[in-house]
Amino acid sequence: MKKKLQIGIMESTRVIPGGGQKVLPQIASHLSKEHNVTIFLQGPREGEQKFENCKVKYIKPKNKYLVSLTFLFLKLKEQFDIIIYGCFPANFAIFRNASYPSIHLTHSPPRVFYGLKKHLLKSSNFIGKLKVIIKNIFFKRLDYLAAQKNTQILAISQEIKKRVMRDYRRDSEIYYPGVDQNKYSPGKYEDYILSVTRMVSAKRPKVIAEAMKYVKDKKIKMIMVGGGDQKEEIKQMSNNLPNLEVRGFVSDEELQKLYSNCLAAIYIPINEDYGYTPVEAGMCEKSTIGVNEGGLRETIVDGKTGFLIDDVTPKKVAEKIDVLAKDKKLAETMGKAARKHCEKFELEKTFKVIDETIKEVMKN
Repeated sequence: MKKKLQIGIMESTRVIPGGGQKVLPQIASHLSKEHNVTIFLQGPREGEQKFENCKVKYIKPKNKYLVSLTFLFLKLKEQFDIIIYGCFPANFAIFRNASYPSIHLTHSPPRVFYGLKKHLLKSSNFIGKLKVIIKNIFFKRLDYLAAQKNTQILAISQEIKKRVMRDYRRDSEIYYPGVDQNKYSPGKYEDYILSVTRMVSAKRPKVIAEAMKYVKDKKIKMIMVGGGDQKEEIKQMSNNLPNLEVRGFVSDEELQKLYSNCLAAIYIPINEDYGYTPVEAGMCEKSTIGVNEGGLRETIVDGKTGFLIDDVTPKKVAEKIDVLAKDKKLAETMGKAARKHCEKFELEKTFKVIDETIKEVMKN
């Protein structure tokens, strides 16, 4: 009979929900079928993912600015066989719990410390710049030291595997955050392109919005789904662009319907870690207009399952939209190829990697 493990999971709650927020709840619910799982979660927050069949313990700092310190000084009273650490600052909990075997599931070494630091300093207001500077002064070194204490690190893409080696000087294995293919189905190829992303500068939402000025086929609409600090500005842009629609957050059911019936999806962030959009679109037999950077080189095959644009601009985006608008047969062919490519990103394959890694870590 297989031993029932006591598994602890540390996770931070994101301020703005995104694709990465889906991963740990899915993994936790999977693990809870055979093990006892306890989640230590910063929160609660509105709209957070549900952890099915898991015990949830909230870490509630007296002040939101003390969240990182709360994880840092957390000493577990329960006994666990293994601890799984999520994103910064939840990984700080390892300092007082390093005796447990551990796995760090990393979406990326925090980009506020590494790849996006210069961009954030350039694009933020004074308060934003101050936050970036303070985080780098107080937490960058701690984040590095925390990574050295993990038994194993799992990275979400080849791109992140490279960053882990560059920033942490550690090797890692890859687990692709999977998508439940049973929740997605192909539909029609209607006259709209779908953007699903946080509307923050690192995701280049303004480039997407401005592209609609240059799209020649006026039947084609851009539907933008998501929240973020640039959402209102983009809504203002839509007042002068009849082919641009900003919906903000939508239900899972509505999002799946939008994916099923779009002509294609678009996703053009700066050096993305992985990106769910091409995978979710692919599950619905839809191609994705992407950017030739980061993890999108793994989720999109240029010219086959979508397009990867070099040095992205609104005009270049508009050109690719017009290519698909002009040739819906091409959009359909690319969409079917995208579905085939996305077989490697199915959720069950994610679970298999997690299960095997836990066995390996426990063995050692």
